[in-house]
Amino acid sequence: MIGRISTALLALLLSSMVPWIGGCGGGGGSRGSAPVLASVTPNTGTVGTLVAIAGTGFLQSGSGASTADPVVTFTPTAGGVAIPAAVRSFSATGLVVAVPAVPAALSVAGTAFDLTIANPGGGATTLPGAFTMAIPTVSDVNGGLVGSGTVGSLFIVDGNGFGDLSAAPAAGFSLDFRDATTGSVVASAAVAFGSGDWQDIFIVGTVPNAVAASTTYQVTVTTPSGTSAPRSFLVLGSVSFSPSTIAWTATASLPAPLQGFSAVVAPITTTSGGASSTTSYLYALGGNTGTSGATGARAQSVATVSFNRMSATTGGALAGASWSATTPLPAARGFAAAVGADAFDSLVSGNGNLYVLGGLDATGNATSTVYFASLGADGTVPATAPGTWATTTSLPQPLFAASAAIFHGRIYVAGGNDASGAPVATVYSSRIAADGTLGAWQAQPSLPTALAYHQLVTSAGSLYVLGGDTAAVDPVSSAQSSSAQGAIYYQSVDIRDGNLVGATWTVNAAALGKAREKFTAVVAGGYVLVSGGLYNGASTGSSEESYAQIASDGSVGSFNGATGSHTISGAGGYDFFNHAAAYFVDGSGTPHVLVLGGEDVNAGVPRAAVWYQH
Repeated sequence: MIGRISTALLALLLSSMVPWIGGCGGGGGSRGSAPVLASVTPNTGTVGTLVAIAGTGFLQSGSGASTADPVVTFTPTAGGVAIPAAVRSFSATGLVVAVPAVPAALSVAGTAFDLTIANPGGGATTLPGAFTMAIPTVSDVNGGLVGSGTVGSLFIVDGNGFGDLSAAPAAGFSLDFRDATTGSVVASAAVAFGSGDWQDIFIVGTVPNAVAASTTYQVTVTTPSGTSAPRSFLVLGSVSFSPSTIAWTATASLPAPLQGFSAVVAPITTTSGGASSTTSYLYALGGNTGTSGATGARAQSVATVSFNRMSATTGGALAGASWSATTPLPAARGFAAAVGADAFDSLVSGNGNLYVLGGLDATGNATSTVYFASLGADGTVPATAPGTWATTTSLPQPLFAASAAIFHGRIYVAGGNDASGAPVATVYSSRIAADGTLGAWQAQPSLPTALAYHQLVTSAGSLYVLGGDTAAVDPVSSAQSSSAQGAIYYQSVDIRDGNLVGATWTVNAAALGKAREKFTAVVAGGYVLVSGGLYNGASTGSSEESYAQIASDGSVGSFNGATGSHTISGAGGYDFFNHAAAYFVDGSGTPHVLVLGGEDVNAGVPRAAVWYQH
C-alpha cells in the first residue's frame, strides 16, 4: 500500500540481507556475543505495530519446540521498566517483533522507547530511542482524498500507525464515523480482524448500518496512541434504476457529428460565502468524423474537447443550449479510452483530472500516449500550464478501441487493438499520484481472449468486460463482424494492492444475449445497461437497450431488452454505434444515462444528437 512493503515481504528481505558491518555492540555472531543493531522499520507506530529489526549476530538456542529466540524488550527512554516483545520471525540478520502492550500513559504519541536485544547465552545490545509512539495518519479512503459508499459496503483506509491486529483488541482501537459538525462518534465500522483487515498501513471496514444515506461524515482511526485527523466520507443512498420503464429525451446536440470518442462526467465543487455547491460537467474528448466505407476514414481523428453543464433542475438534461469548446488535446485522437479522476476515487485534489489513453492519431496509426489535464472551477481545461494537457506514463503498447475504468485510485485498461490493428488480451493498471501523473503500468491477468470494441466497467469492487470483437476490423465499418462475441468476463480487485484477485478471469454464465461490438455499457443502480452497437438486428434497433442485474456474488444475470418508447430509436432517434455514454446522478439521487453521437448504422455517417434517460 502507501509507500510501504508488507511485513511478510520485509521479513523475507531481512532474512537474505548481507551482514551489516560496524555499529554499536559486539559483532561476530558467536555464542555469548552481543548482536549488532542497524535499523528499526517502521520506527513509529502504536501498540501491535510489527517492526523489522535489521542487523547481524542474532542467535537462537535449542531446536524444534524448545528453540529460544533472542529476548527483545522496549524500555521507555525517559526511564522505566523494560517490557518484553513477542518475536514473530527470526533470521541471523533480521527479526520482526510486535510492539508490546504498555500502560496507557506510555502509549500516547511522542513516547520514545529504547530497544534491547539479548541473545541466548549472553550478549545484549540497546538501540536508544529506536521506536516512538505516534498518532495514526489517514492518507486516503478508497484511494481518494474523500470516501464514499453505501451502507453495508466495504471501504479501505490507507495510512500508517494503525497497528497490526490479528484479533479484535480489548479496547483502544476503532474506525469511526463522526458527525461532521460536532465530531462525536455516530457509529464504528466493523472490521474482520481475523482476516487481516486491520494492518499498520491499511484497514478494511464495513460502512455501519447506523449512518444515514446522503450524509457526509468524518472518518477517523483511533489507537492507544491517539486519533487521526478526519477524512470526509459521503454515505450514498441506494439508487433505483429500472431500464424497462425509462424514457429517452433529446438534449443539446454536440457541436459537430462525432464517433469514436469518450464522454466523461466530472463533478466540480465550489465554495462561496462558506457554502459549497457542486456542478457536474459532461465532456466529449477527441473522436473521429469519418464515413463508413470512405477511404482514410480511420485517419479522420480530431483533437477537439467540448463540454456542457448538467442541468440542476431537469435531471439528466444539459443546461446549455450549445456546447462550449475548451483547450483541445495536444494531438488528434480517435477511438481512445478516457476516464475522469477526482477526490472521491483518487488522490487527485482540486477540481479533478481528465485522462485520454491511446487512440488513433491523425494518420490512422495507433498510439500509446496518455494525456491528462486538470479542470478549472468553471469546467474548462486551462489553456496554459500548469493544468493544461500534458503527457504522463505511456501505455506499455500502442492501443486503440481499448476500454478503461477507474477504481480505488487506479486506472485499468483492458484489451484493444495494437499497432497492427489486431486485438490483444492484455490488461494493465496504473496508480494515480497526487499530482495527477501515472505510475508504472502493471500487467494484470490477461483476458480469456483478445478483444477490441468491448466495454470495461466496475461495480462493487469487480471489473467486468462485455462483448467485443476477437478479430481485426475497420473501426469505422458499419457492418457487424462475424467474430463479434457476447461473452462477459469478470474479476475482483484486491482493494489492498489494486491487483486482480485471481490468475484468470471468470466467464459469466449468462452472456449478453447477442454478439455485440462498438456499443456502450454503463453500471447504474445494480444494473448494467448496454446501448446500441453492432449486433444482429442493429439496423432496426431490435436490441438497442439491453440490461441485466448484477448479483451479490458478482455475477451478471440474464439480459432483457427495452423496446418501443423505452429506446432512443423509438423516441425518434436513430440506430447507433461507435457512440459514447455517460452516467450521472442528480441532486435527488436519481440516476441518468446519456448517449452521445455515434455513427448511424443505416446511413453510415456520424451524428451529433445527445439523448438522456429519465
